[in-house]
Amino acid sequence: MTTPPSTPVGPTYPMPFAHAPVNQLVSIWLEQLDTIRDLAQELTPQQWAAESPCPGWTVGDVVAHVLALESEMHGAPLPDHEPDWAALPHITTDFGKLTERAVDWYRSKDQEVVVAELIEMTAWRHDDLAQTPDDPAEVITGALGMQLPRDQMIRTRILDTWVHEQDIRTAIGRTGGLGSDAAWVCAGQFIATLPFVWGKRLGAATGSTLDLTVSGPGVSFERIVGINPQGRAEFRSTLEEAPTLSIVLDWPTYAAGAAGRLAPDTAADLDTAAREGDLELAQRLVAALAITP
Repeated sequence: MTTPPSTPVGPTYPMPFAHAPVNQLVSIWLEQLDTIRDLAQELTPQQWAAESPCPGWTVGDVVAHVLALESEMHGAPLPDHEPDWAALPHITTDFGKLTERAVDWYRSKDQEVVVAELIEMTAWRHDDLAQTPDDPAEVITGALGMQLPRDQMIRTRILDTWVHEQDIRTAIGRTGGLGSDAAWVCAGQFIATLPFVWGKRLGAATGSTLDLTVSGPGVSFERIVGINPQGRAEFRSTLEEAPTLSIVLDWPTYAAGAAGRLAPDTAADLDTAAREGDLELAQRLVAALAITP
């Protein structure tokens, strides 16, 4: 595991692993799979059945989802299963149906069977990825049939598995993994969307600026986003004047927001001492952070 920076990563500094080679990213991905496997083996039946932050999913469903995607990428056939969609009101999109089929199929299996399959699949994935080609730009087929450059696909899998690790930990009340290598990779993924959030989702005016500080624990950084004279959002290295909005969020809150895991009233309850600027704009920012489907 790489030792994270001891001080916040400022606006002019790249995030750790921003230019990591494929083999390093693969190692981080496999570390995350090992973490999910280890957590799954320690779950009690009560924890397995506990509600997770994913609507409609228990902790066991989260584990099954990770297993299903890794099984697909291993080459295992998808289950021939059509759920009773009327009994699954949390599924409201075609993408939701795509991810739910395997999860619903695994609901018919005992906890011990699912965990045993995960242990076996994790070992297979270590074998599968041992000789991953080092070309980051080659377009390959990822989970759910997505066609992505290898670097992007691996980062997407790291993000998915780290977020689901946090889903499990949140559900069972066991904090961890906040400063792992995967957490830093995820932070880089989340940060990349800030111009879109500020410029498109919030419709920030030309000349407006956002100064966002994420204060840890685990991951900490600062980023400045501004709207240039052409109306485009872009990262800035410095502030020439007071920002339109300056806001400090702890890492778990920022990560939960970017992963679409914040409760609806979180933005409304935003600590006003942690920002300078319009409160309504701050609330809208926090509510607009989600980048996951």
